[in-house]
Amino acid sequence: MADKDNIQFAEQAIAAINARDIDRYLQLIDESYVGESEIAPGPIRGPQGVRQMLEMQLKAFPDLHVDIEQTIASGDHVIARVRLTGTHKGNFAGIAPTNKSVTWRACNIVEVRNGKAIRSRIYSDNATLFEQLGALSIPRAKAAG
Repeated sequence: MADKDNIQFAEQAIAAINARDIDRYLQLIDESYVGESEIAPGPIRGPQGVRQMLEMQLKAFPDLHVDIEQTIASGDHVIARVRLTGTHKGNFAGIAPTNKSVTWRACNIVEVRNGKAIRSRIYSDNATLFEQLGALSIPRAKAAG
């Protein structure tokens, strides 16, 4: 696919998530798809695995919204750097609902073949997310002086 097509692919996928149109999103996922994420217990396989991950994420953050900050495409790959916002209303990664509003960033690298995702790797700023949820304390460096 051309770079512009891969960028459009990423934009369509994120629009489907924001619209809560999981079926439309899954039309972009190949049967052979394998995805990786730090919060997944193992590889995410095929459309059904993607459905389970999305449903878990949307149950935890029912008002989840994804904003694209940057997209880069090269050959069969597209990278989307995004900002996510939501309110923690359901269990997430073993953390009980806190009702806290959170914001974090992520980067998803997707390999696209014949108009469908066949592989992806999500790199998410989970430390920032978990800190906002009260599950992690990150020591801060003191200002030089």
